[in-house]
Amino acid sequence: MRAEEESLKPGLSEEVADPPATAAGAPPLPALLLSLTKPRLALLSTLTGVAGYLAAPVAVSWTAFLALFAVLFLSAAGALALNQYMERDADGKMARTRERALPAGQLPAPAALATGLGALGLSLLLSVALFPFLTTGLVLATVGIYLLVYTPLKQVTPWCTHLGAIPGALPPLIGWSAATGGAGGLGLWLFLIVLLWQMPHFFAIAWMCREDYAAGGMKMLSVTHGGGSRLVAENYLYLGLLFPVSLAPVLLGQAGWVYGAIALLLNAVFLREGIRFARGVRGEGGRNRLFTFSLLYLPLLLVALLLNRVG
Repeated sequence: MRAEEESLKPGLSEEVADPPATAAGAPPLPALLLSLTKPRLALLSTLTGVAGYLAAPVAVSWTAFLALFAVLFLSAAGALALNQYMERDADGKMARTRERALPAGQLPAPAALATGLGALGLSLLLSVALFPFLTTGLVLATVGIYLLVYTPLKQVTPWCTHLGAIPGALPPLIGWSAATGGAGGLGLWLFLIVLLWQMPHFFAIAWMCREDYAAGGMKMLSVTHGGGSRLVAENYLYLGLLFPVSLAPVLLGQAGWVYGAIALLLNAVFLREGIRFARGVRGEGGRNRLFTFSLLYLPLLLVALLLNRVG
């Protein structure tokens, strides 16, 4: 659930088009309420969750699949709406977010609060009724860490990004637990892959938006360590860790070598873009394509894994 022209959540891109305007120039109420939920970001988070469900070694129930899709989407949408409610003052200070419905005065704050709580409550009701207790617990952990840890810490410490990667990576485990009742196996490796992927994805955004983050009081690494050397070093660390973690399912017999070959290729390109990104941070020129490739990396890797998993 987190990450370009919008306020970002670690790991997952939050770009949402402005709602369509009416003849009077004000967006209609349904469009304003929908914009609170950042549906594209909520959908991306949902897709990583259903990937965890499809990766499980059980027969797919399409009824359960659709129910899980609803649980994941509603929980992500509710959390994102509540995040906008909590950050409405900071959003008003940043160029990329000041036109959102709340800071622009198009919606009252209680409407955002009601929208977020309503979507989250419906998600939890569905989860309790249809899935194992662990699934509901993981949904609560995802929303709780995002709203109660990551969101307030953005105003305090650059470690907010690292902690915020946890809820961004939990959806695959939610999907796996919905299918199996547990939280291990390939679901755990999917969690780790998404966890590591989020860091270069968000570092690229944080560097591009560093001036805006500073204006909003956000203590991102690109703001607190403005020279960029620590950001580059950490970026290399997570890009490097992706190699062994993404190949672990192959070595453990959970995925085939076709997936392994694709993972190696994707990681090599990701690292190359990380090198180019580092040159740009150091002022040596070069186009920053790290963020763009990060949007391709994850879906391509997940599709390859699902198509070439073992068992």
